[in-house]
Amino acid sequence: MFPWRLFRDRLPTKDNLLRRGVIHFDSRLCVARCGTVETSYHLFIHCNFFGTVWHSIYSWFGISVANPFYVPDHFHQFGFCGGLGKRRRSILQFIWFATVWEIWKERNNRLFKGKECPVFRWLIGLSPSPICG
Repeated sequence: MFPWRLFRDRLPTKDNLLRRGVIHFDSRLCVARCGTVETSYHLFIHCNFFGTVWHSIYSWFGISVANPFYVPDHFHQFGFCGGLGKRRRSILQFIWFATVWEIWKERNNRLFKGKECPVFRWLIGLSPSPICG
């Protein structure tokens, strides 16, 4: 259900909640405190904090790409960055889904519990500890 909602921009991101009148205009900014409206493409790809996770993953793979604007385009690009083999695509798609799911869970932890997991800070090189407490 999560991927379906993500690809159709139906997740309860702050911009979607604002458009539906669920939250106030003052509550529309990203939970990473980057000062940008929280949309799905911002949160999962272009956020100065969460989007940096992709740079770490690309670095691990030894590739350099420009991120597309929309989430479905990012998924397709990421799936093909390892070549055209079906097995490689499947592995990369799994990594992509696991990454966006973890970003979503971290967003919700920050929003609803006020907690930050240091794993994200470690992934982007801001903290030495990869343990989430």
